[in-house]
Amino acid sequence: MTELTESLHEDVPLAGEKLKGNLGTFQIALLVIAAAAPLGAVLTAAPIGFQLGNGAGLAGTFLIAGFLMVCFSVGYGELIRAIPGAGAFYKYLSVVFGSRVGAGAAWVALASYLAITIAVAIVSGYYTNLTMQTFGINIGWMSWTIVFMALTSYLGRANIDFAAKVLVPLVLSEFFMLFLLGLSIFLDKGFAAFPVQAVSIEAITSPGLGVGLMVALAAFLGVESAALYAMEAKRPEKSIPGATRLAVVLVAVAYFVIIWLIVGGIGADAIKSEAATAQGELIINLFSTRLGTTTATLVSIMLCTSNFACLLSLHNAATRYVQVLAKDKHLPSVLSNIHPQRNSPANASLLVTVLVAACIAVPTSVGYDAFVFLFPVTLAFSTLGLIGLQAFISLAVIAHFKKISDRRYLKILISPLVALAGLSLAVYLIYENYGLLTGSESAWVNGTPLLLVALFFYGVIKGRSNTI
Repeated sequence: MTELTESLHEDVPLAGEKLKGNLGTFQIALLVIAAAAPLGAVLTAAPIGFQLGNGAGLAGTFLIAGFLMVCFSVGYGELIRAIPGAGAFYKYLSVVFGSRVGAGAAWVALASYLAITIAVAIVSGYYTNLTMQTFGINIGWMSWTIVFMALTSYLGRANIDFAAKVLVPLVLSEFFMLFLLGLSIFLDKGFAAFPVQAVSIEAITSPGLGVGLMVALAAFLGVESAALYAMEAKRPEKSIPGATRLAVVLVAVAYFVIIWLIVGGIGADAIKSEAATAQGELIINLFSTRLGTTTATLVSIMLCTSNFACLLSLHNAATRYVQVLAKDKHLPSVLSNIHPQRNSPANASLLVTVLVAACIAVPTSVGYDAFVFLFPVTLAFSTLGLIGLQAFISLAVIAHFKKISDRRYLKILISPLVALAGLSLAVYLIYENYGLLTGSESAWVNGTPLLLVALFFYGVIKGRSNTI
């Protein structure tokens, strides 16, 4: 175990130049879960899945997505144990397929995390402004986005332990509110709150399965990011794979159960039409009906904090990709510097803040509606990039353990094979439905996946052979 711990830090700078933290398994898991934004996903993404996807079958689709992500996390956890060190996708793909491939994957990951950070920054401002308007406060979505980004910039430059203290209670409160909603439905309807129809093959495979699967898998984005906190964990050789699996299982179970209960609460036959009518207000209306208007108002406010928790978690993930890439000379080395007092990647965090702010400000200043135009494009772009990388990692698990003749077939062959097949299908479905996700008919907009390909090959061409 001592040798493993030492090897985990062999590629880290000397003391005084490295990231520091005291994160445990539970804290890291909640940092990862914050990126999935459980309350935000249920309130904002689920109605889209009900309306444009396979209706009641969305519950079964979340079960399939959860199963795929559990299979992914099993193989991924073994890869984390076998290849210690920080860098997540970048580190593992570099070791398995070579540093140039790893560099290409890192650029795709960084672009994807920056894109989804942009998307969440925009949606945070919009939903907060809509919520505050009910209290007579209307300062505009951009003002709220600036407030959130300022807070994120401050916390992103702080030590990760401080950020964890902010995020952990926010994530726990999200789970609590979803638990109350589910409990209220169950106490009213009993086991009828779990309609078998919602998990039937017929419902799952009904028209809109592709959209439903995209919504379900997008709700898990960021679950692989635990490995980015390796240098800030107490016992990374145990806490990182443990946190990854814990986060995936908690999110998978929570999503599946609450979506199933929502279908039961509204009615399997009525859910699609209700979602088309209520749209983004569907779940808030259910909170109001089941738990009262005061609770619904509180949940609306908590949606704002959920979006903020998600924004901070994604900002931290993007920051650590910048820091690792800079440390390995793919970006200016000044971005790898660690703040001497806070022991945080302060320069990398500042760059992420500036990039996100610029990508929102420039289109807005020339007349584009950020919520209508930029939000769906960045969300679709990041979803495709990150799920594609998850599929690539599943292939890396199989390739790595085949090289060393490991015979634990369930963990390092069967599970990653299932994940590879399912996630590859998801990539195909996302690409086929990309125009539906972006809401645009523009060839330029719907051609943005080509940027992911270009970034990958840029990394392959420019990758250094001595980075790992």
